[in-house]
Amino acid sequence: MTVWRRAALLAVLAVSLAVAAGDGASAADQAAYADSVDRALAILRDPGGDDRAAASRAADILEAGTGQSQREILSDLRRSPPDVADARVRLAALAAADRAPAFTPEPSRARRAVSDILAQPRYAGLGQGPSLTDRIRDALLRLLVRVLSAIGSLLASGAGIAVFAAAAAGLVLVGLVVARSARWRGRREARVAAGGGEDEPGDDRFARADRLAAGGDLDGAIRALAGAVAEALGGDRAWEVSPLTVRELFANAGDPGALRPLLVAFEAAVYGQRPPDPETYRRADAAAAPFRPAGRVAA
Repeated sequence: MTVWRRAALLAVLAVSLAVAAGDGASAADQAAYADSVDRALAILRDPGGDDRAAASRAADILEAGTGQSQREILSDLRRSPPDVADARVRLAALAAADRAPAFTPEPSRARRAVSDILAQPRYAGLGQGPSLTDRIRDALLRLLVRVLSAIGSLLASGAGIAVFAAAAAGLVLVGLVVARSARWRGRREARVAAGGGEDEPGDDRFARADRLAAGGDLDGAIRALAGAVAEALGGDRAWEVSPLTVRELFANAGDPGALRPLLVAFEAAVYGQRPPDPETYRRADAAAAPFRPAGRVAA
């Protein structure tokens, strides 16, 4: 709470207390109100030796002038025995207050005073309400609460459980499709064609590998050599249509370990972008030699 707002509330509280003190005197003018207080106080200050009688007369005079606005003092005067000392103190304070400038027994005058205070520019923010940012924030919070409540209600019902189960099954299916697609793409990448020419039958891939090697293109030669061995193991066009990788096709050989020089050189060229050197290609070609057609040897 700001200093100005606190000051405004204190001012309103002070004026409200003055209004409460003057509600019973709305039918009498200020002079009559003050006169009844003074007369009651004078009786209590000089009770004439009989406190009960003095208290009764003071109570009647005070009530006639102030109504029921001073109930605490009237209670002191009418109890048995009367509390004259406390009533005297209270009446003395009231007598001093009813002649002070801030004292007003008129409710309408008090209301005007409160209105005048709150109309000052420094209190203008009290009546403007929350800012636009605060209203937007409150609206979003209410919306969030409604959404969460709706989700909770849906989960509590059998239909909600079915919907969430179907959604979970859909997510699992999508994950399987994505994983299968990634695996298929990896296998396709593993079956890189040996060069940029047209597909050739398996028995011609060896010849193509020999031509490329003779021309110094050992990268294309190792790819053609791997394709030739793959078709020798997997049948015609296994290099193009088989879902198996080169490693999986080579595993069908009678002695897969013997093809390791060719497999390592091929994977280094395809995945690592490291073409084989002449010695590496020579070992790969030697590993592929048992799969060459009868009567054909490397050039």
